[in-house]
Amino acid sequence: MNAVCLIYPTNQSPVKGIISFHQCSVGHTVRVNINLTGFKPNKTHAIHIHEFGDLRNGCKSLGAHFNPLGKNHGNIKINGNDRHAGDMINNIVTDSNGNVNITYQDPLLSLDDKSIFNIYGRSVVIHAKPDDLGLGGTKESLTTGSAGERIACGIIGRCESVEC
Repeated sequence: MNAVCLIYPTNQSPVKGIISFHQCSVGHTVRVNINLTGFKPNKTHAIHIHEFGDLRNGCKSLGAHFNPLGKNHGNIKINGNDRHAGDMINNIVTDSNGNVNITYQDPLLSLDDKSIFNIYGRSVVIHAKPDDLGLGGTKESLTTGSAGERIACGIIGRCESVEC
């Protein structure tokens, strides 16, 4: 099972690239491959899956973080599975050329149509600020990671292979 999210430049940001998702079979983790360009060098930005795939109002109409179990915002490395499914890896760090190339396994995401963690038709949002991992001590921290403005986004769609 495969999915892809194309990130396009916006008026706020030249960020663009491809995020691919692959799940070998139901019950396995999802491999997430993030390849993005157009950032300022050596910067940290939050990245999350949001609940909707609705770009009628740009990145603003994509809803909140994908959170089917109603959990507080967290981090895969700190909180494991006690986090929003949409928290992903929370932050991406650009290299000296402003690029990101990260691959990781996510146990909360799914490409199974019958799963409540299914991400088809949802969206990926890149934020202006780093994610505070839910450790900021505020309500906003526990819902969004205090990640700031949405600077780039795209819709997660089905594809035949991860090379789509």
